[in-house]
Amino acid sequence: MENNSISIKKYILKYGILIGIASIVFSIIIYSTDNYTKQNLLFPSIVFSITLCAIMVGLIDYKKNNEGFIVLKQTFKIGIGISLLGGLIAILWKILLIHIIDPGVIDMIKESNFKRIVEKSTDLTQENLNQQIAIVNEYTSPFVMIWTALAEDLFVGFLVSLIGGLIVRKKRIPLK
Repeated sequence: MENNSISIKKYILKYGILIGIASIVFSIIIYSTDNYTKQNLLFPSIVFSITLCAIMVGLIDYKKNNEGFIVLKQTFKIGIGISLLGGLIAILWKILLIHIIDPGVIDMIKESNFKRIVEKSTDLTQENLNQQIAIVNEYTSPFVMIWTALAEDLFVGFLVSLIGGLIVRKKRIPLK
């Protein structure tokens, strides 16, 4: 069977860069309003919504320009590619922020997490409290934060691609 599909690279680049720029703008807003160390459900929800919209628009755009056809394999490539590229751009921004713009950000995040642990753990022993603090120290290292962000990007890209792909897919019927 002949493959009449168009290249997916253009869509990965276009929408991946879009996610990256949107993530950077959102991160700058969060940072400039002193909300970078605050943890709530709103911020990850906004980032997820940005990713979801960009991947879905990318899949629909590809399908439209591919004579109305897209298969699940293509949705995975496009969706994971978009999510990964956007995530890498956002990670580059975080590295720039952590190492050049404001090296104290990591310490602020750790301090915020320590305060949260102490406030919520009035019934913990000192040993348990020390274990919690050690976990915070481990997970707030720049290396772990970067790899965690990459894993999240891959997971979200996979999940959105799977669900979105099942919704928008349409196979070509081979000619006999």
